[in-house]
Amino acid sequence: MNCLIVDDDRSSAKLIENYVSKTNFLHLSGICGDAMEAMRFLKKQPVDLIFLDIEMPKMSGLDLAQSVSKLTQIVFMSAQASYAVKAFEIDVTDYIHKPVSYQRFLDSVQRAKKHYDARENGEEKDFIFVKTDHHLLKIKYNDIRWIEAMSDYVMIYTSTGRHIVLSSLKAIEEKLPVKQFVRSHRSFIVNLDKITAIDDSSVIIDEKSVPLGKTFKLKFMQVVRTF
Repeated sequence: MNCLIVDDDRSSAKLIENYVSKTNFLHLSGICGDAMEAMRFLKKQPVDLIFLDIEMPKMSGLDLAQSVSKLTQIVFMSAQASYAVKAFEIDVTDYIHKPVSYQRFLDSVQRAKKHYDARENGEEKDFIFVKTDHHLLKIKYNDIRWIEAMSDYVMIYTSTGRHIVLSSLKAIEEKLPVKQFVRSHRSFIVNLDKITAIDDSSVIIDEKSVPLGKTFKLKFMQVVRTF
């Protein structure tokens, strides 16, 4: 796995570099001292895994994490435990509290390798974590019927109920598999597996009607025909 270290603390970056060199399935592609440098690096050389500090000047690790490819796994590193919930909302692989021990590092990269191997073998994960109330809720993709945007929130309708999540629809959409979930409207995402019928202006799921917007209809039908 090709990896990148992004940390403005040189001693911390050096420690992780040493850990990478001791781990036979990791290859260090580079070290960046801040997030802006990392963005330039990644445009030229994508990696499989980023060890990412959170508190950095100019641009935080949280901001960088939301701009990289969904195929790139991220392990956050921070001396502050308060960032953990926000980190997992972004759907990162792990969150390590500094100072980082080698055993904790190894636990994290072994988890990352499992995700990497599963993707390479076509075995994608089948769930999403979302923040609802004051905790993270795990929802399986196959339980989701549709998702609706509601101002600063989204409502996730599942086979057992519905959940209000503090998120944008776009942020949720980016975490979902594109082969299974498609926008039917600017405010709705539907699970293709759950559709029972489609008419000119709506998608029917469990006898409920979900809007099919004019600007989304062509792309939606193209996806449906290849599904």
